Amino acid sequence: MNDDVGADLFPVSERAWRRHYLLFVLCLVGVFNMLDRQIISVLLEPIKKEFGASDAAMGVVVGAMFAGFYLVAAVPVGRLADRYPRKWVIGICLGFWSMMTALAGATTSLAQLGATRIGVAVAEAATSPASYSMLSDVYRTRVRATVISILAAAQAAGIGLGVFLGGWLSDVFTWRISLMLVGAPGILLAVWMLLTVREPVRGSSDRVTDTGQAPSTRASLAILWRIPTYRCLMLTAAFAGFGGYGVLNWGPTFLRRLHQMSGAEVGTLFGSAVGLSLMLGNIVGGIISDRLGRRDMRAYMWIAAAGPLLSTPAGFVFVFASDGAVAIVALFLFLFFQTSYIPPCYAVGQMLAPLRVRAMASVGIAMATGVAGMFLAPLAVGLMNDAFSGRFGDGSIRYSLGAIIASAALAAAAATMGSRMILRDYAATRQADSVTPQGPSAAAV
Repeated sequence: MNDDVGADLFPVSERAWRRHYLLFVLCLVGVFNMLDRQIISVLLEPIKKEFGASDAAMGVVVGAMFAGFYLVAAVPVGRLADRYPRKWVIGICLGFWSMMTALAGATTSLAQLGATRIGVAVAEAATSPASYSMLSDVYRTRVRATVISILAAAQAAGIGLGVFLGGWLSDVFTWRISLMLVGAPGILLAVWMLLTVREPVRGSSDRVTDTGQAPSTRASLAILWRIPTYRCLMLTAAFAGFGGYGVLNWGPTFLRRLHQMSGAEVGTLFGSAVGLSLMLGNIVGGIISDRLGRRDMRAYMWIAAAGPLLSTPAGFVFVFASDGAVAIVALFLFLFFQTSYIPPCYAVGQMLAPLRVRAMASVGIAMATGVAGMFLAPLAVGLMNDAFSGRFGDGSIRYSLGAIIASAALAAAAATMGSRMILRDYAATRQADSVTPQGPSAAAV
């Protein structure tokens, strides 16, 4: 059989277009996922001024509070994706977080704004794990990193679009109208998805029979934790996410303060650099991982190590460049290299996880990114900004961002460690699923 999903999933005449349609819809969901999450970053300054908040307080709202509830919700919501139809999990959550984003524009205090961001966080926790699980059922292992990279690229486009629209709309209207305008369309997308998307049969692409029985939450987490390579995936995601999310959340403020850019300029320059770099970084990382991984599965982890390591010099140029144009170019290179770890990490997570634990495998990686990236990084930058401001003034943000960018080297070390164990761990998982690895070094997957 060729790379198409088996006939037991879709009729031969339909299987290709149906799986690609599923990917298309999930990409649209991914755009709205990151659009609604990221737009708040470019609105920090006007929100801070209206509510009279400190940098640390804003870091709590956009970072610690959001990430905390995202992480609390991730396990139970991810569990739902392993037990129930995933299209319903995604569709309901999409509609809810879109409504919360729109309602944020009507808040009258920082506490109310924080409450709406909690709603966004809880709903968004389900999206990526359920999406990766669905795509793993309709695309073969040997192209899975590429498929995941396409979804990740769509999410990256959402990040760039969020910054662009946030900067442009906040100049033309207000930060309140900006949130309302970007939240409303997601509700319509949720309805469209529920009406047109078909739930894939679990395990079809791997020719694994689904028993319909998902392990308990504790058992699922225990299964994953016993896989050494999976623990390395979590460390890689945590250290890479710490630097990446720190720059994504505070980068617009950095450009406003130190390079005197307007909201529209930040939206155009930062948004374009972020959107393009994350899209290309994901796609290139996924394609290279799949091509090299067909010869040797360890290549997935090598790519996950190389990207963060190569990103570090560009990150330092971004924060210490005196010219705004140089900073934008360096930002593009930093995020391009740094983002390339995402497709191989999530692809390996799907390879190593048993069938009914795949959503939880993505949850674990996302939680590692969330704790370090969404929770700790924005808060750490905010705290360092306040602590250094007495000595460096507005320039304190330069040293705060420089400090967190250095964590990329630790991400590279963790991925390199995982490359030494992936072949053994993959063979063990396939044996448990009664699937025999094929090809040299378990690579022809």
